[in-house]
Amino acid sequence: MPSFKFLFIFLFSIFNIFAMDTKYQIVEDKSNLKILNPSLKDRNTLKFRLSNGMKVYIISDKNTDKSAAAISVLAGSWDDPKEFPGMAHFCEHMLFKGSKKYPKESEYMKFIWDNSGVPNAYTASDRTVYMFSVNDSAFEEALDRLSYFFKDPIFDPSHIAKELYAVDQEHSKNIENDGRRAHMVSKEIGNQNHPNAKFSTGNAKTLQSIPPSELRKWYEQHYSANQMALVIYSNKDLDELTKLVVEKFTPIANIGKDQITTNESIFNK
Repeated sequence: MPSFKFLFIFLFSIFNIFAMDTKYQIVEDKSNLKILNPSLKDRNTLKFRLSNGMKVYIISDKNTDKSAAAISVLAGSWDDPKEFPGMAHFCEHMLFKGSKKYPKESEYMKFIWDNSGVPNAYTASDRTVYMFSVNDSAFEEALDRLSYFFKDPIFDPSHIAKELYAVDQEHSKNIENDGRRAHMVSKEIGNQNHPNAKFSTGNAKTLQSIPPSELRKWYEQHYSANQMALVIYSNKDLDELTKLVVEKFTPIANIGKDQITTNESIFNK
């Protein structure tokens, strides 16, 4: 009986290792960058791709007392539908408002702040990026909360008016910024057939009539694991961090989305 028990435990362990390996594939690090700063020499790194296509880069640093994560989604303002300029930016705002597992409004932000962290996000032309830093002790819980942005967001209609106001205020602030004004001029004088000409920020006028169903539909058509890249930084070892990533991010759907492309020139010839 003892030998049978040992055999069972051995086979079960082998099965678990094999199952874990099938959930991601190691990517060879071909970087030739030399580490010159002595404080960086103790860092261990690992690149891999999850079975759903998500790219992952892990940095393990035993000397840090802070952890951080950032995830880039290749869906930005160039993907905005013509009838709702600013959709990608508005979607970014709404993802902070809750998920099925964490439905309380702004619970994610509060958790990060309560653990001496900083949450942030931005929408660019071709991508949207979400990031946070937090105390090491709260990293696993923070990472779980972030992962649900991409698994089960609720897009509660009761939050739409508040976030429309926030987006509109952001646009009003941008109007006074010289850099932003120059950027808008370049859009206006550029090739209007290029997606760069779109009004990327959005405001109350462009988004006020957006149905919650359209917001969810856009999200489901553009947020795909094969167009996401995750970077995490922590004092946990590589094996532990890999296990966390596999557990929390493998369930994100891969719909096989292609990144937006165009043959148009940004500026008129």
